[in-house]
Amino acid sequence: MDSPKSTAHVEYTTAGPRPLVELVVPHGTRLKDLVKLQETISKELLPKISPRGCGPCLSGSHFVIREELEHIINVDLAGGRLLGA
Repeated sequence: MDSPKSTAHVEYTTAGPRPLVELVVPHGTRLKDLVKLQETISKELLPKISPRGCGPCLSGSHFVIREELEHIINVDLAGGRLLGA
């Protein structure tokens, strides 16, 4: 099983005027790893959610890449408490 430090998250929605894909990578991710991951997402995910369904027509999809911050605190929304802080 991958450790949390080696796991990226891909989130996407097709609601709204254009599909939105957000890639969140762990703090300190190397550029060469990011490039490999972006290629995989472009080949395997974006064609499936494209509004036109074809690879060359993906210009209407928003693709956001961001790095997870170094320090993360989880919050219990129902109880309004910080977890693990």
